[in-house]
Amino acid sequence: MSEVIKNRYDFVFLFDVKDGNPNGDPDQVNLPRADAEDQH
Repeated sequence: MSEVIKNRYDFVFLFDVKDGNPNGDPDQVNLPRADAEDQH
């Protein structure tokens, strides 16, 4: 039995983050990433 998709729905999910840290380190409780040798 062959069925043709008659209706198609696309969804977009947008969200906003306040005080987010895009470069946070997930292994260190989202602290800023730092070089282990010189902490920069």
